[in-house]
Amino acid sequence: MVEGYYDLCIRYLPEDDHSMERFLSLATHFGFKGAGITQVPNGKVVASYTGPYKSYFDLVRGIEIHEDNPAKLHSQISHYSKKFDFVIVEGGADKLNRSAVETAGVNILSLPFGIKDGGLDHVIARSAADKGIAIEFDVGSLIRYRGGKRVLVISELKQRLMLVRKFEAHMVLTSGARSIYDIRGPRELIALASLFGMTKEEAIRAMTAAPAAILRTKRNANGFIMNGVELIEEQTPPEKQEEFC
Repeated sequence: MVEGYYDLCIRYLPEDDHSMERFLSLATHFGFKGAGITQVPNGKVVASYTGPYKSYFDLVRGIEIHEDNPAKLHSQISHYSKKFDFVIVEGGADKLNRSAVETAGVNILSLPFGIKDGGLDHVIARSAADKGIAIEFDVGSLIRYRGGKRVLVISELKQRLMLVRKFEAHMVLTSGARSIYDIRGPRELIALASLFGMTKEEAIRAMTAAPAAILRTKRNANGFIMNGVELIEEQTPPEKQEEFC
């Protein structure tokens, strides 16, 4: 049985309630159980949603950290980890990528394309697998690019897939949507993933089991029970503390 589909790395931020309703309506129509809208530190904030879709659509919030300084990267991950449903780090040079996969609190490593000094290598893939950090396979560029650029992106995604398979790291398949027009349904994402060799079974897991595991881990750590219900540590009133001494 297939778990619910998630597009966990939506980079489109609805501007108001009307835009949010439109986005949720489209995502539901495509067959998604949930979606993750990511924002950047000190950027535009995703407003809390309390409309009708809240009862059955799992709308989650992520933070995507862009930081070239490893020391500052660690600080930001520590600061935001408990405030969001998941943490994405945008990688770059080898040193930054290795720092990201060695830092507690990171859930997803996202890698840009065309990096001369950086990307996914054996060391990073092995470390990501050991730490349970998923590698993002963003097929948004396959939607937006044409010609030579598209060929290069396919080549890089093939290389990443080979390393992820070798070390059995987790992967998440996303549209990386920058606007509502970039959003695609699960079937189309599976078809796009096949262009760089991802099997149908791998693509389904990357939109179902992998996102579910990330959210489950974070929610268990943060005391989440269900939407609108959160477990908090019981506090003993001062007047009763003596009873337990």
